[in-house]
Amino acid sequence: MRRSPTILLCLLCALPALAQGTPPATPAPTSSTPAPASEAKDGEKKEEKKDEPINARLAPGGVVAGGDKFPLHAQVTLDNSLGNGVFAPGYQQQVSWGTSLSIRLSASLPKAEWAPRMLLSGGTDFSVNNWLPEFSNSGAFDRQITVGDASLALIMPGLYREEFTGIGMSLILSGRAPLSMGSRQQNLIFNGGGAAQFMWGSPETPIGSFFVQYTPTLRFSAYSELGASVPCSAATPVRTKPSADPIDGITELPLYYGREEQILPNGECILPGRQPIASIGQNGATGWTSSDGTHNVTMTLAWAHSFVRPLKNEPALSSPFASGQNFNESTSGSLSYTYTVPVDFNFFLTAGVASQQPMFMDNGTIRFPLYDFVTPANNLSAFFFDVTVGI
Repeated sequence: MRRSPTILLCLLCALPALAQGTPPATPAPTSSTPAPASEAKDGEKKEEKKDEPINARLAPGGVVAGGDKFPLHAQVTLDNSLGNGVFAPGYQQQVSWGTSLSIRLSASLPKAEWAPRMLLSGGTDFSVNNWLPEFSNSGAFDRQITVGDASLALIMPGLYREEFTGIGMSLILSGRAPLSMGSRQQNLIFNGGGAAQFMWGSPETPIGSFFVQYTPTLRFSAYSELGASVPCSAATPVRTKPSADPIDGITELPLYYGREEQILPNGECILPGRQPIASIGQNGATGWTSSDGTHNVTMTLAWAHSFVRPLKNEPALSSPFASGQNFNESTSGSLSYTYTVPVDFNFFLTAGVASQQPMFMDNGTIRFPLYDFVTPANNLSAFFFDVTVGI
């Protein structure tokens, strides 16, 4: 599985996580006697630090770097994940250990009186889907570093705040270009969309503070072809192909044998399957943050509804077993703990378990969204450890 087993999350996948992780600090009580200038400055620094997100996965647009007046920032996240296939019994065991390195650069745009505060963020990731030589990992990029899509986001943190309830809203507009091999094979031209994150934070309590977040999302995709494609030829028995060397001669064969109706003018074949063209998502999160802001526990739950390209009325390309269903449903969830290292820059250590899976099992039962107890060999769930540094 590709969250990689790196689900997420930057998933949540992303996935990639669009809600802010720290509730607002409780306003200090007013006093008729003004505080000394030095005390006021200290208070401002504490409040500013308090408003920064504690969980890097829940920051608006995934960006946690910042907090000072310098407009340019960089953020790096190193993620390691171990799929739950390691716990599958006997021959079903599928050990999956993946690593990803996410790099994001952000810039604070000049503030205008008529415009909200805005950040421009872009980045990509490098990943190894599985370091281990499992037979399920015998793909074209077995234990190789692959490059993810390039992404760009316009983030408007704290765009609106409702004073009575204290609910704040941020807006994120984002898009990604098909830099990865998978997106190019899918003939993706562009994927874009937006999200509105709503966050409520409780007043400070003796044990810390609590928060609730809700983030609806909408995305769409555009493609250059009606399906994924690979180099191929018309259906021809393999024995008629030249193969003097049974090992190296395999390179003389096409990647796919298709019917005449599947062959494109450029010599590639459209593969069976239906492309997702749009999706809507409902993402929720809740958690606790300690009073000093160094400890955070967060639980996330998400549901996604993906609309696939409708079937064309071409009997030559249709299967009698093809489904007329034009949508897919999936769920995801995570439970994590984050420690904020007490240094002068953003430094987060996050550990937890995350899961991403189809909403229903084969028998129609709804899957438990936080962990796959039924089919562990599929590696739909993973244990992860993240290190995030922002300057």
